[in-house]
Amino acid sequence: MDDERWAFEEELERDDDPPRSSAAEQVPAEDRISGQDQDGVVTVVVSPDADVLSVILAPEWKQSVDPRGLHSAVTAAANAATIAALGRQVDDVARNPPPMPTFGATPASNADESPLGTQDMLRLVEAATAELAQFTQRATAVVDRRITAGSRGGHVHGTVVNGQIVAMEIDPSWVAQVRTGESESEILDVLRQLRKAAVPLGLADGPQGPAIAEIMGLLFDPHRMARRVGLEPSISGEQS
Repeated sequence: MDDERWAFEEELERDDDPPRSSAAEQVPAEDRISGQDQDGVVTVVVSPDADVLSVILAPEWKQSVDPRGLHSAVTAAANAATIAALGRQVDDVARNPPPMPTFGATPASNADESPLGTQDMLRLVEAATAELAQFTQRATAVVDRRITAGSRGGHVHGTVVNGQIVAMEIDPSWVAQVRTGESESEILDVLRQLRKAAVPLGLADGPQGPAIAEIMGLLFDPHRMARRVGLEPSISGEQS
């Protein structure tokens, strides 16, 4: 009897739901990465950076999964999509190794050529160490904590640890009654919040700061470093 009622409700949803509009439509098809649960009930679409683009429930998902078990399907699909995105990133790097980083190095004509004495180098290293410690502190705080988020409608909640969703809670009585679009919207809201909180802006780029950029710039321009510490003649000296 329940299956017949849910099938009837799904038919009404297809008639009443407006056409779906998803952020996934804004990216090329080849850049969309999907993850599904074992039964194919839930599909989570992410970008190559694992940002969540959309959540899609199968048209007649209530005939395959009890609403009380939908949270498990969402968890499996979301984690599968994240893993697939990470796999794509690894493959891309293997096929196309990134160029030698410049770490914000300025053009040669504008590069700093001022002499670097022993005390200058010590101060630069101390500043870079402080910047690295600050980054490590921020990264550790994110890795070690459980991050929770709730949908604006209050019917969906999720928890992520180390970038992996470890728990999803979906109000079964609510999800059994509302239209599919409403369910997708609140699930998407939570998944996006969790992704944003798990990967704060700036951490993905690694340690940053003027001192770190200066040291890395010197390491990747050994002749400039040699000139600044007095091991090679300065450019002005060569030209004179």
